[in-house]
Amino acid sequence: MVKSILTGVLLFASCFSFSQDDIGRSSWITTPVKVDGSPVEWNQPLRYYDHNTKLFFAFNNDDKNLYICFQTADETSQMKIMRSGMEVTLVTKNKHKASITFPLKPQTETERPAQPADENSSQQNFKHANMRAAFLAADTTMDVQGFSTRNGLIPINDTSGINVAISVGEADKLTYEIAVPLKELFGAGYTTTDITKDISLAVKVNAVSNKNGIGGRNSFSGRGGGRMGGRRGGGGGMNRNSHAIAEEGNAEQRVEDRTAMFEKSEFKEKFVLAQSNTAK
Repeated sequence: MVKSILTGVLLFASCFSFSQDDIGRSSWITTPVKVDGSPVEWNQPLRYYDHNTKLFFAFNNDDKNLYICFQTADETSQMKIMRSGMEVTLVTKNKHKASITFPLKPQTETERPAQPADENSSQQNFKHANMRAAFLAADTTMDVQGFSTRNGLIPINDTSGINVAISVGEADKLTYEIAVPLKELFGAGYTTTDITKDISLAVKVNAVSNKNGIGGRNSFSGRGGGRMGGRRGGGGGMNRNSHAIAEEGNAEQRVEDRTAMFEKSEFKEKFVLAQSNTAK
């Protein structure tokens, strides 16, 4: 019985993540993905998961384009992406290396909508639609490097076909979509052999640099002095202690969130494109 349960857990986990030794696989599609930040064209949940960045992700492709979708419901990861940007790098076997950085990290914190200073409201208010909309509306440019015809700052809906979009939808889940024309990634003269080889994906979620820009020094710390929950003994017995333990647990989580906020997170994986004659 225990063995059966363990086997089931391992099979379930394999659907959402893969180890360094595994190769991810793209899915063949016949209708191009509309890169608009909406996940409706992607099978849910996304096939792969990375615990460092808290990102689910998946690949689709047709005969002209590669599409990548990332999703996260983690508030800390969302704030890092929107405030400091995410860099997606693709490296092919023929040594083509191309990257997309979006959103762009502002030169000064005044270029981003200000976060509330209250210690309990910084993440809660980030969920509000008006704040998310302000962040998204401010980002209409991406930085691309290493593509066949595009380098530098370009619009997120560029005529080259290199497109990116980001939005926050149902259940406060952030969706981040990318489209890359194969000719921009492999070069105009790419061959069938080129696109059957594995591609290396590297994703880096930048750290938030201005610690005082998110609720000040105590944004993720507990209220009040002394031990959490006023745990000083006296009446209440088990109920008081249980409440204090719960509060301490919440405080520890806030400290972990704060630490993660100011550290970059990243992962690397390999994947292969799907071929029309082998697509299932």
